[in-house]
Formats: sequence, C-alpha cells, structure tokens
Amino acid sequence: MTVALAAGSYDMTVDPAQGGAILSANWRPPDGRKVAVLEPVTGSLAPFKAGCFAMVPFANRIADGRFRFEGNDYAVPVNHPAEAMAIHGFGRENPWRITAQDSATLTLEQDFERADNPYRYHARQEIALSEAGLRLSLSVRNDGARAIPFGIGFHPWFPKSPRTTLAFASRGVLGRDARGLPILPPRTVPAFEPASPAPLATLPWFDGFLDGWEPRQVRLERPEDDLALELEAEGAFRHLHVFVPDDRVVLCAEPVSHAPDAINRPELGAANAMHRLAPGEAMAGTMTIQAMPLRTMPFSTTRHRR
Repeated sequence: MTVALAAGSYDMTVDPAQGGAILSANWRPPDGRKVAVLEPVTGSLAPFKAGCFAMVPFANRIADGRFRFEGNDYAVPVNHPAEAMAIHGFGRENPWRITAQDSATLTLEQDFERADNPYRYHARQEIALSEAGLRLSLSVRNDGARAIPFGIGFHPWFPKSPRTTLAFASRGVLGRDARGLPILPPRTVPAFEPASPAPLATLPWFDGFLDGWEPRQVRLERPEDDLALELEAEGAFRHLHVFVPDDRVVLCAEPVSHAPDAINRPELGAANAMHRLAPGEAMAGTMTIQAMPLRTMPFSTTRHRR
C-alpha cells in the first residue's frame, strides 16, 4: 500500500513495501501547474530507476562484495552480478514498516539480519513535506556484535530537459578504473561550475564521485519548466555522486557518506572512507530539496529553508 503526503505546494507518494522508496514528488508553482521534482516511477521502468530510495548500510559499490576490516574478512551478497558488485546496500531490497504518519510526514523503520550477510542493523527514514520543500533523513545503527564499516546515502532521480544544468562546488571528480571505481587524482568538470554551468545535453554521459563537495549544495535548473531545485545535505552526507545516463532523460545527484568501494581503497583518504560503527553506534544524514521559480537567486539567505 502506498502512502500519499502533501503540504504547502508539494505532494509525494511513498511505497514502504518497495524498499521504502519515494515513487513521485511534485511541486505546484504560483501559476498552478504541476511540476515533477523527481522522475516518477512508472510501470514501464525497472525498480529503483526513478523516484528516490535510501542506500544503507553502504552507498554505491563494493567490488566483488568483499572487504577486509580490522583483521576480519567479510563477504556480502553480490546484487549486481553483471558487474560483480554489491551495490547500493540492502535497504531498498526489503520492506520498511511505518512507525509514525500524518498528512505531511512519514517515519519508516527497517531491521535487517540475514544468515548470509555480516550486517545487522536498524535503519530509520524520516520523510517530511512543508512549504519549504522535501526533508529526508536517514539513520542507521549497528545492531551487530562487532564493529564494521557503514555508509548511507539517498539516490534521487530528477527529470532532465535539453537545457537542464547542474551546479555545485567541488575539488573535482575522481577518475575511474577499468571497473568504473574511483581512482586519484580528481579532475575538474567545467560543466558543473556554479558561475557558468553548461546544459547537460553537452555532457551526454557522466558517472562520478565528487571530491571535496563544499558547500554541500546543488542547484538544478530546468528552464523549460521555469524551475530551479536546490538540494542541501547535512550530517554524514559529506559527498556527492552524480550520474547522467545517455539513454534516458534523467540525472541523479546523490548525497552519500563515502566513496564507491572506499573500504577497499584506503588511498582515497580518510575523508572519503566509510564510518566505523561499534555495536550500538549510529550515523545519520539529511537531504533537503526546495523548488522555486527559475528567477529566484541561488541559495538566498533571506528564504526560510527549514
């Protein structure tokens, strides 16, 4: 059963049974139009190729589903066998239960334990709408018997028009090895420069982890819809991963806590590493998305954002 939320000029549909995923999110500007904030999930799409979902207990990829940590070898299920990767964690593969709900907010929780998986955790999503936009919080607690590396993230899919731009500040995108996993050094991507972002039509394919995302803000502009979206991240969401496919008119700007395969790549540095959580310890992050007319100044300090 899906859950409908609404507040101010926003509405949203969530499916707790389908990995606690957001199926759609829309905004109505002053002229009354209905504008998609997220690419809506439809029956023609494979699961988790639209909307937004939580990534837990890790974000992005772990090569071959294997890692060594504090003298112990671990193996997690390879849920993307075509690339021999464990990808995006296990939260999306299992249902979440509703623990609190009203017309504008929803709290989802998930307890995970499997015989073939070293992770045992309790995760919580807090989803809220207000006139200030979407506020999505994700936390995870290590319910296992030993310390183990954890990570979290959100994976929103946004519509992409021919003139869509994406702007943020960073030190650059990490390189990619033959398996698409990150390597040093980073390189700059002029298309994302805040002063003069380029239409993403000029960047037909991109998949990269951004190093040094600071401030933790993204501005997406879709001129065809007179729309600007501003995404901000807090807490453990220290990093940004961007995906722009060349076979669909969508893009992803994903706040995450660590780099892909970071647990196997210590050379990426402590800032890009996963979090060590001892039994009972937790980590949390929050993502906000606000829609506004395109003419609105970027990240105006005069607007009430929360």
